Amino acid sequence: MNEAEPGQPLRLDLSELETFAAVAQCGSFNQAAARLHLSPPSVTARIKRLEERLQTRLLERTTRRLELTPSGVRVFETATRVLRELHGMLNALDIQQGRGGHRVTVAATPMIAATTVPAIIRSYSQRFIDVRIKLLDLQYPDLLAQVESGAADLAIAVFDHDAPALGFEALTEEALLLVMPLDHPFGGQEAVTLEQLAACPLMILKRYDGVLETIAQACRKRGITLPPPLEAHNLNTLMGMVDAGHGVTLLPRSLSQVNAQRARAALPLADMPMTRVVGVLFARDTELSAAAHSFREHVRSEYPKVLAAMEHRSATLLASR
Repeated sequence: MNEAEPGQPLRLDLSELETFAAVAQCGSFNQAAARLHLSPPSVTARIKRLEERLQTRLLERTTRRLELTPSGVRVFETATRVLRELHGMLNALDIQQGRGGHRVTVAATPMIAATTVPAIIRSYSQRFIDVRIKLLDLQYPDLLAQVESGAADLAIAVFDHDAPALGFEALTEEALLLVMPLDHPFGGQEAVTLEQLAACPLMILKRYDGVLETIAQACRKRGITLPPPLEAHNLNTLMGMVDAGHGVTLLPRSLSQVNAQRARAALPLADMPMTRVVGVLFARDTELSAAAHSFREHVRSEYPKVLAAMEHRSATLLASR
């Protein structure tokens, strides 16, 4: 890669850097294209132009995977930092000019965005009527990228601690339970054993791959084979499959009765308590605006209350059936 001489103009296209950063984060041209709302050929063309400008190869493409070259690693680290600083500069200018001090962009994974976050945004907007909240409903990798880049001020999600540039403040810890129709053969039990689970069709949200691996490891230790589960990306689809009797699923207690078409049982996995921790994600080296800070404080206060209300509704619904 050629080094620019002092005073020599930099002829880099910001959109090309953003595209390269998205490809590096996604590990896929197609996924980056979907995130950026571009066609895959457009993403490929931008990467090619950037490599030509820098006169170096940034990505090694194989039939199975995409890897950064040493130059690509260097460019990615620098591009990520520069893009984050540019977003911060634009936010600061907006605040200075009185344009953006009352705008907060919040990211959340689909299940959280559809359940707990709407009530929090509503109660916040009732108190702060001059603050505009933009909610981004994103899959987990995209959510991380938006917060890291500064495109989102903060996020509400379960964090896998796989992004060192992000900080995490826990809001609540909730039990994960096996959910099934109340008339399921396991419905009258106190808990479900691993042996029973292995003999029953299991359906999970794609986001729960880590939890599934924990269960699979416990099964292997006991000589139990856990069949591959059916994966879904959408909570409504998953719950429709459960209500239709296709099997059992794994969900937080508060969501056990969401959109219920029939009464459901929610049982723990015997001798294997599982939980998930939901919290606020934020970029460590970016200062929040006054509006974003006040929203974060509101989330800290209100999230446990919203969750408790959801759990109460689920318990009331179950008791009434």
